[in-house]
Amino acid sequence: MNRQTLFAQRRPLSLALIGALGLGASVPAFAETEIEALRRELAEQKALIQSILAERKADKAAAASAPVAVAAPAARSGSALAALPPVTFYGVLDGGVEHITNIQNGTNKGSLTRVPSITGTVASRVGLRAAKEIADGYKLIATAEAGFNMDDGSLGQGGRIFGRQLFAGVDTPYGAFTFGRQYSMLLYGIGDSDLLGPNIYAMGSLDAYLPNARYDNSIAWKGTFSKLSLGATYSTGRDTKGSTPASGTCAGEIAGASQTCKGWSAMAKYDDAAFGVAAAIDVQHGGTGATASFFNGSAPVAFTAPGDTDTRTALGGYVKLGPGKVGLGWLGRKLDAAAGNVESDTYYLEGAYPLTTRISLDGGIHRILNKDQDRNATLTVLRGFYNFDKDFSTYVQLGHIENSAKAAYAVSVGAGISPPAGGSQTATMLGLRYRF
Repeated sequence: MNRQTLFAQRRPLSLALIGALGLGASVPAFAETEIEALRRELAEQKALIQSILAERKADKAAAASAPVAVAAPAARSGSALAALPPVTFYGVLDGGVEHITNIQNGTNKGSLTRVPSITGTVASRVGLRAAKEIADGYKLIATAEAGFNMDDGSLGQGGRIFGRQLFAGVDTPYGAFTFGRQYSMLLYGIGDSDLLGPNIYAMGSLDAYLPNARYDNSIAWKGTFSKLSLGATYSTGRDTKGSTPASGTCAGEIAGASQTCKGWSAMAKYDDAAFGVAAAIDVQHGGTGATASFFNGSAPVAFTAPGDTDTRTALGGYVKLGPGKVGLGWLGRKLDAAAGNVESDTYYLEGAYPLTTRISLDGGIHRILNKDQDRNATLTVLRGFYNFDKDFSTYVQLGHIENSAKAAYAVSVGAGISPPAGGSQTATMLGLRYRF
């Protein structure tokens, strides 16, 4: 294989790396220490690419005067290209137009048509993944993923540059060991039974922590062994910027305060060809500035004592029925705080079915019970996709919520869109999703 053919095959990787370097170059100076290892690696890759391009230019000149002499340089170029570690640049753009009824925001009442910022069916993002094998069965891994708001391009997750994920570690036959900003294992535990996941109308409408369940300052282990998957995460300071809605801040890592703002999670799941079951737990400790909200119109509960805990426990499962899938589960939440104890239970039943190779439907019904605050609600969701190909889809979806007399759960997500206490609410959305 000659140099021109080899370079042509590698060109998409080169372009992805150059694009990723452009993203890294825009990072503000205050975050350089946090990602300096990643930027240094990308700089080395850029230098290597520039060297390859220079060699290719020299080879063309040599070929013009002495075509028989191009074989040896081609071998060097192939060696240089082989030294590039596999890096993937990826992303999702997901957004649309939404209409919400029966909103009461202070003295303003009525309906609202908007382009929501946070999500459509999944949150918009761009990211880099790197993996480099260092021995048989052992790989160095890293992920840097930035979330942004589709309506105005602003950064999500409290303005973090890589707010969705930023971690590095090693993947081994005994599981992956990583550190950085990472997902709680709660998400892995409910991900297969909660088919709607981070959709704009889903369990996140009843508990906004769920699509934001991440830990700063964390170490994690996750492994799959045949049909069994296990994982655990521990954080020394779970949220430095307060990016979880209505939760305040809880930075932690304070000398002499062994519990302040700590967090941990664990999950276990079993997946067979036609069914799966899972269990997960997520525990957060309180600290200065932290609050706990139940997103139902009640005032947030002060969550400032290190001994305060906010625990979510999940049990769920799914069954595959031909090309379709049904998931069901339970999510229990228990707040033990000096300012008050509150418990809630959420039950869900969801299904998904492809009508044709291009058209698919999914949806679900969700019921939350909060006896301590006397606030209950039922959320119903229906969603349809038209898939032009595996990467590009359009969709239309509907969500409807019925609140009990004191409850004010919102059908959608974001500030200033709740209904009056006891009011029902309907939202519709037309959008598109592009993966790359």
